[in-house]
Amino acid sequence: MFWRRRGRDKTEARPTNPTAPRVGDAQPPAADAEEQPEEVERTGTAPPGTGPIELERDAPRPVAIQHAAEELSRRGDRVVELFKEVRSPKGRANLAIHLKRGSETEEDVFVEVATGPWDDEAIGKAAWTAAILRGSEHAGANLEFLSAYPLPDEVRFFGERSPVALLLLDLIQGDDLQEPESGAETFREAANRHWGLNLEYDTGMLSPIEELLTTALNEEDGYTPPRILDPLVHGLGCYIGEILRRHAPQGGSWRPAGDWGEGIVLELSDLTADPLGQARSFLENGPEDSIAFYAEYVLKELGAAGSSPGKTPQDA
Repeated sequence: MFWRRRGRDKTEARPTNPTAPRVGDAQPPAADAEEQPEEVERTGTAPPGTGPIELERDAPRPVAIQHAAEELSRRGDRVVELFKEVRSPKGRANLAIHLKRGSETEEDVFVEVATGPWDDEAIGKAAWTAAILRGSEHAGANLEFLSAYPLPDEVRFFGERSPVALLLLDLIQGDDLQEPESGAETFREAANRHWGLNLEYDTGMLSPIEELLTTALNEEDGYTPPRILDPLVHGLGCYIGEILRRHAPQGGSWRPAGDWGEGIVLELSDLTADPLGQARSFLENGPEDSIAFYAEYVLKELGAAGSSPGKTPQDA
């Protein structure tokens, strides 16, 4: 979607690719899914049939960790260390319990314990802890959460090792809309690590990105709430915007979205583009809202071409 500044009261519809096959949205939650017991929720690879470990709400965390470790030991897990410090290039975190699971081939498992309610700060901390773990020497370990309150979908999702979850965790560090150029670079680096793509800033890179993301999202076993996709929306949107900015004849500049657009928008010569909004539409709707088609369309409206790798506003 974009608007022209010669008619700012008129917003033009987001262009859709008329030749793209329509695909289904992200898988919805199961209609009759059983709710987890409110006293505790658990994710990960716990042995089946053991039931939830009950935690007291708002209890001191060290007490809850000790209780959880004793109960896990009774169930056959071998507790290696409490308050295990894990380091990665993203930082360091102290995870509640490090244990080994299984009698023959021992699995490496980390368990986080939470006794308080889940607000945005707590969810963000859990996601950051998962990101640090996935960037450490224990990247292949299982991660599960024991919670005295119902576990949010975001936390449950970031405890997984699906391709989308791992990509999102890699993008968290660069998720800062005050520095969109840095966000675009973070997306490029993550794409290289996860897919082996050496991305340049040209529209020809967007089609393979579409295919890879569509495949990864379609392979998700469960529902991925739109809010969880924010780091991917921001990284992908900043990358699309940087392609437009670098190929626009007169360049462009980022600014806060205000009452239109998502987060930040891109001011170009005679129109304003919303690449983050387009990124979200693609992630939710698939190729019908093609990011490749969108970028080519906007550049065509500007009278520019987007196929010259690495072109900058100064080169235009």
